[in-house]
Amino acid sequence: MAVKKRLVINFTGYEGLHPDAVRGRYLNSSADFNALWHAKTKASPMQPEGPNIASMRLETKGANWDVETEFCQYGTADVFDTYSARNVVTRFATGLMAFLDILITGTFGRYLRTSWRFCIFFMWPFALTCFISLVALGVGLGPLFGGFSAYHLIWTIPLSLAIARLLIRWPGEKVFLSYLLDDWAAASDRIYSRNPALLERRKAFAEHLARKLRESDADEVVIIGHSLGTVPAVEALADVWRNAPQLIRQRPVSLLATGSCLLMIAFHPRATQLREDIRVVLQETPVLWAEYQTIADIVHFYKSDPAKALGIIPRNEPLIRRIRFKHIHSAKRYARARKNFFKMHLLFLKGAQIRNAYDMGMFVQGPFAFQGLVLNDSAAPLDDAGRLPNAA
Repeated sequence: MAVKKRLVINFTGYEGLHPDAVRGRYLNSSADFNALWHAKTKASPMQPEGPNIASMRLETKGANWDVETEFCQYGTADVFDTYSARNVVTRFATGLMAFLDILITGTFGRYLRTSWRFCIFFMWPFALTCFISLVALGVGLGPLFGGFSAYHLIWTIPLSLAIARLLIRWPGEKVFLSYLLDDWAAASDRIYSRNPALLERRKAFAEHLARKLRESDADEVVIIGHSLGTVPAVEALADVWRNAPQLIRQRPVSLLATGSCLLMIAFHPRATQLREDIRVVLQETPVLWAEYQTIADIVHFYKSDPAKALGIIPRNEPLIRRIRFKHIHSAKRYARARKNFFKMHLLFLKGAQIRNAYDMGMFVQGPFAFQGLVLNDSAAPLDDAGRLPNAA
């Protein structure tokens, strides 16, 4: 089916990108799309529509086709800014408490059984945290361990704190230590519903999504959840279904989960509400759930199926697609990403440079229905000049 108008709802994960920055990032992906498919794109500025909610309009013209896309950004960068604004001790302590909670509740065991690669991502910031803590304790209490006078603590304790601060800044900041500790602290706050701002944002997302679905005349709706963005995406879909299910029935609605960290929270024993939201989306709604995973990225649950992992019998089985970034991006881009696991994780959002079945630009602004593309699991059927076949 050819598409003339599309509504895209984009949920970002734990990152500090506000709507204008998300616009810039997507336009970089759009440039890759235009180069690959010989198209041209005009983009409007982001227009604020709510708390960290904004939208822009994309007009894309191909050789013999054109598509209008309303791209809505749903984010929580303003909420996450408050985590990074805290003092070092608080960030360190809350991150470490979140780590211990994952271990004590048995959540880590569920991570390990589902995707051992994700466990590497989970463990290493806390391994560094424990190392820094041990170094600080060793230096601070060194005189007692060595049999010297306790008066030496007057200078060893301040020295230990200074060393710990230095290690947090380097190599800590170089490997995003504080950022990752904030990430896990925020995840813990989601699990235990400790942050009122996140609860309010959930309500705002659901209300805005319902309004968009009600007002839009788009041919299809594609909801994108990257990384932890899959969590609010599922919550919003479930809330809209509970209050106005006809809005989801009236046209094709799809969930595109890329590099999903949904199970990072859903596996926790206290995350009962999220598991219920997932059940509603998978078991009650007609939403097509398409999830893309890759072995090269440790920041998601590779080789997982959310329905099977949580014991849910879905209305329609989620489509789990495994991709290889080296078949999507240039060798140069892929080589750069291999040096930084965050860059590798963000390759899900980059525009394709090689024709293949996973093409973020095609999903957002291409002329083919999303469900047709993912069900066929093949590159879009445009010719070498980017022309739409007459049959379409």
